[in-house]
Amino acid sequence: MVCSDKIKAPKGFRVPGHSISVSTNFIGGKLNFHPKGNSISEYNVYCNFMQSFLAQINKAYGGIHRNIWILAAATFINRCGSMVLLFMSVYLTKELHLSLAKTGFVMSMFGIGSFVGAMIGGRLVDKIGFYPILIWSLFLCGISILVLGQMQHYGMIALLCFLMNASGDAFRPANSASISFYSSKENYTKSIALIRLAMNLGFTIGPVLGGLLASVSYRFVFWTDGLTCICAAVFLFFVLPGNLKKSNTVSTHNEESELDDETVVAAISPYKNKHYLIFLVSTTLYATAFFQIFSSMPLFFRAEYHLQESQIGLLMACNGIGVAVIEMFLISIIQNKWTQFNFISLGTLLLAISFAILIPWHAMSILILSIVFLTFSEMFAMPFMSTYAITTSPKKYIGQYMALYSVSWSVAQTIAPLIGTALIALGGYKSLWMGLILLTTLPFLGFQWLHRNTEKSRV
Repeated sequence: MVCSDKIKAPKGFRVPGHSISVSTNFIGGKLNFHPKGNSISEYNVYCNFMQSFLAQINKAYGGIHRNIWILAAATFINRCGSMVLLFMSVYLTKELHLSLAKTGFVMSMFGIGSFVGAMIGGRLVDKIGFYPILIWSLFLCGISILVLGQMQHYGMIALLCFLMNASGDAFRPANSASISFYSSKENYTKSIALIRLAMNLGFTIGPVLGGLLASVSYRFVFWTDGLTCICAAVFLFFVLPGNLKKSNTVSTHNEESELDDETVVAAISPYKNKHYLIFLVSTTLYATAFFQIFSSMPLFFRAEYHLQESQIGLLMACNGIGVAVIEMFLISIIQNKWTQFNFISLGTLLLAISFAILIPWHAMSILILSIVFLTFSEMFAMPFMSTYAITTSPKKYIGQYMALYSVSWSVAQTIAPLIGTALIALGGYKSLWMGLILLTTLPFLGFQWLHRNTEKSRV
């Protein structure tokens, strides 16, 4: 980036508070500025700021494979319509008048379906490659959501919730395998963070749009969610290159993604990898607490604060906005500063704090602060969880490793609503928050054990 006095800035475009006129044209890849007035020192400060800002953007987003950007775009399309799961507990209790016990059971079917889908998806990735799984999982998930929106019978709703997530979560191991295939080892965490950025950008739209649609009719919620899944599948089919041989997809990485000798993982089954199994258990416990954002917290917002669906959607969108705006820059700054499991442990501690502050205080500002702590918990923990899962996976078993990692989240999604609603029925929402604080101590200890026993070097 250079500063030039030969290019005039557009009329009326000035640096606020300074007598500097700035050109926003990029010529030859260089950003050009034109100072006016006698504030040269301020102008130089501004130039240095812009240089630093653009360098930070390049550091955060540079070096990511084109196909990762395509996957991120598909994720964004899909997540823009992700609203059924978020509002399902409210829909079941408010619209269909189901009891908390029945609502908890239906919500648990999402998790059971996720478990089955992840296991099947992982096996299929090892057999036929990730590409067809990416396409068909999104397409079949969209169809299931459209059918689910037409159901009124309790049993059929539970069945369709199972089928929805069984098809949808076959996407997870395929997506993880594709990230591993397209990324170099230096870019794993950045690639994961980009996918999460797209996911959370969509999540800022999905809850708000879902809340507005639900205030009119829940039928629109199901149609929007289902159609965006199908649109994401169609987008990947036409844009993501599909001419990969099966052996290339599941058995070898491209030249950039080869690990060096120090990080090659022994080709052992995930079921015999003790450290990985402890990691999965700890991840499941963390996710069980985190998933209360989709099951118990919307009920809490409605019961204790009397919020409407649109208000709940706006509050939830704060999480997506925070991750979308901050995470990529945060990762680029903190990466290599600490070990993976220390970052994950910090995220677990922040999750406990997000629940703890809801016990003594009752104010809208406390709800927002709780979402802020939960958001930073997600940003510190989840990217490094995914990075560890991918980098630990030997190429021979990558589908199975990624399937088990997805299953850990699926199990959490299954038991989270059951635990949440049971704790609410037992002693109200204070009992829920206290139980979740105790629950988060277990994964914290697990991640710290892994830190001491697996990591002696910086991430």
